[in-house]
Amino acid sequence: MINNFKTDLTIRVAATSHNDILTAMGYVRPTTANRKRLQRVLECPDFGLGEGGFDFKYSSEDFLGALCRAVGMEEPVVEQRIAKLTTRLEEERRAFKPYIWIDTGFTRKSQPLFALAACDDQRYLRFVEGFWRYSLTDQLGETQSRIRAHVAETGGELGIWGKIKQYWFYYEKNAAYLFNLRGEVVGKRCGAESVGVVSGRQLGVIKSVVQSAQQ
Repeated sequence: MINNFKTDLTIRVAATSHNDILTAMGYVRPTTANRKRLQRVLECPDFGLGEGGFDFKYSSEDFLGALCRAVGMEEPVVEQRIAKLTTRLEEERRAFKPYIWIDTGFTRKSQPLFALAACDDQRYLRFVEGFWRYSLTDQLGETQSRIRAHVAETGGELGIWGKIKQYWFYYEKNAAYLFNLRGEVVGKRCGAESVGVVSGRQLGVIKSVVQSAQQ
């Protein structure tokens, strides 16, 4: 739906000059800033709705609506498409974003705090936007691949943080799977503190699930 929306809007905009479109949107004398905003909206995957833009005439959502109407889209279609976009963006904003935390068992000694703060992001591996929408099976498969690639890239060393011991994949706020450096699931955490080792039967099921996701 979003791709169709973008294609439709792009084709319609291409048929008219940007100045004429902006004039139809209510900008009596379109400025360079107006033209730049229009271009940003057209280039942005979410049409600028995630940026919170405002130019004393239109908010991001109102700007997109005015643009759609200026190029001839019917009001019910405009409302439906913008509603779907805003709903999806709100879901993305509220959702927990899975991530991998790299555990080195680090204990601070003489390292300066500013250096640790500057390097803190090294201890996390992030995923692409929308990854949280994947099934847990697919998430585990991608996590295994990321861990193996990271070990190959770093040689198992994480700079100031030291030697990598293991990886925690947080698929929920207080729930994570523990991976070793071979990318194998060896444990699971449920709750803020409790750690449970995966049984042999559970481990076999998880391994088969991960393998299936990669085929």
